Amino acid sequence: MKFLLYSQSGEGAQILKRIELEGNKCALYIKDKEYKSAFDGLLEKTENPDDFIDDDTIIIFDMSGNGSIADSYRKSEHHVYGASEFSDKLEHDREFGFDIMEKAGIKIPEYKVFNSIKDGMDFVRETNRRLVFKPSGDMPSKLTYSSAKNSEELLAYMTFVEKRFGKHIKSFVLQDFIEGEVISSEFFCDGNDFIWPPNSTVEVKRAWSGDLGPSTGCSGNITWIENNGSKIIGNGIALMREICQKEQFCGQIDLNTVVNEVGVYGIEFTPRFGYDATPTLLTLLDDDIGYFFSGIAKGEIEEFSFADKFAGGIRVTIPPYPVEPQGHGDIEKLAPNIGVPILGWKEYQDSLYFYEVSKEDNQLFHSGGTGVIACAMGIGDNPLECLVYPYDILEGLVIPDKQYRVDLHNVLPGMVEKALKLGKGDK
Repeated sequence: MKFLLYSQSGEGAQILKRIELEGNKCALYIKDKEYKSAFDGLLEKTENPDDFIDDDTIIIFDMSGNGSIADSYRKSEHHVYGASEFSDKLEHDREFGFDIMEKAGIKIPEYKVFNSIKDGMDFVRETNRRLVFKPSGDMPSKLTYSSAKNSEELLAYMTFVEKRFGKHIKSFVLQDFIEGEVISSEFFCDGNDFIWPPNSTVEVKRAWSGDLGPSTGCSGNITWIENNGSKIIGNGIALMREICQKEQFCGQIDLNTVVNEVGVYGIEFTPRFGYDATPTLLTLLDDDIGYFFSGIAKGEIEEFSFADKFAGGIRVTIPPYPVEPQGHGDIEKLAPNIGVPILGWKEYQDSLYFYEVSKEDNQLFHSGGTGVIACAMGIGDNPLECLVYPYDILEGLVIPDKQYRVDLHNVLPGMVEKALKLGKGDK
């Protein structure tokens, strides 16, 4: 088979590499020129996707943001996995995402939309409730903030945001804080229907041990298949079935929820690859990865087989991560780490999901970027066991200034147990 990965920054390149190792012809297109060197020496790359694509090519989009391009390929009757204008709006327009949840019948915490920081701050003062600040627009994705104690914390933070990022924020949401466990659940969709089985994930976002430091995409995660029914699935992502059918959605759709004894509350959608959750989940897949994605894109598969185990992943990085650059050239200024060597990886390569790496003369090194090197992954019969091998891998990797959380074995298993307990009951 033939596959093209259309990527913004190369995040999904390792999945494409796995597909290539299964005997398929593959090419990688990276749109963002600051990440163009990712996977040099590891994959065939193209500067013009149309030069590689033919009628038999499976086109995979690994991120939101290129939905109009994905839809144009679909209109040309190509087989496309991921991305659409619908999924772009679902992820990036918070108010639209909440409207969709309400149409689907998913509970959401009470919220109010604002276009003015001043109006929002007045609302915080008036309500004096614990609220979560969620911005939309062209700004750092990690600006979401929840005050830990009182409204004064949020007011101070919003003052900072207005001064530093105000011109980048189109609108923002102030939403009631709900006590509970944060759990993500997901279905894969083939444009016609959901594909069984669904999966669930818990993840830790704070960068450093002890839950210190800034929020990141994911510092560590555990994911598992939901074969036996779960009220988190039934009262959450499963309610999106008819909407996804109507939109002819092809890809994966994840609903991030807060769950407590009262109910399941939708927080946000991730209608794309989850990093590091998707690579971790695919370690449980019993089929070839290429067969998996081609089957979904062509609408030829109704159900897939996954191991009934837990999969865990831990992210390893180097400085300046978790910095988030704001403009062209910022990475080069902030990251004098291009070319940092990566050693000790070969014996673990089947359980490493690489990000910002390249290869030359059989030497793996950092290709440039924010410093995201890899996710070390493992499988186990229980949540604790699936993190043992990832920590062995991370100890064996030799990377100058490597950094990762050392406490996830004390954090993630308890999160899984709470999620499983809350999920019991009728769908």
